[in-house]
Amino acid sequence: MPFSRRKLIKAVVTLSPYLMLLPHSLLAAWPKQAFDAHKIEPALLVLYGDSQQVPSDKIEIKLDKRIESGDSASVTVSTTLSDVESISLLVRENTPPLAASFYFDSSAIPYVSTRLKLAQSGEVIAVVKTAHGLYFQQRSITVIEGSCI
Repeated sequence: MPFSRRKLIKAVVTLSPYLMLLPHSLLAAWPKQAFDAHKIEPALLVLYGDSQQVPSDKIEIKLDKRIESGDSASVTVSTTLSDVESISLLVRENTPPLAASFYFDSSAIPYVSTRLKLAQSGEVIAVVKTAHGLYFQQRSITVIEGSCI
């Protein structure tokens, strides 16, 4: 029995209420409290249950040294730490400071490349969560007000 256009429309109309519910169940959990936090420590507590970080030279941050006000900064983070579970990017001078958080499967390569908006000059901090704890690295960036770079 061939599938007609009438049967297709009837199936879509019948299933559409269920299709509207489907995306809500597939959306990733969003840590709203972490993104609403106005300081770094509360954001890390919500994300990881801990805010104690150890500096690590095994985290590499590449970013623009200077950007013009209103532009976004290109940021790349990679690490040679083992058992990486997530990488979070924070900007101390932004409100809220948590800019992004990326979660990794055990087989994934811990590498992130994104763009960030900055309110003013300051520090971009990468926090890497591994099975062994929280590690961080930070780099400075300068936001130039209304001039050419």
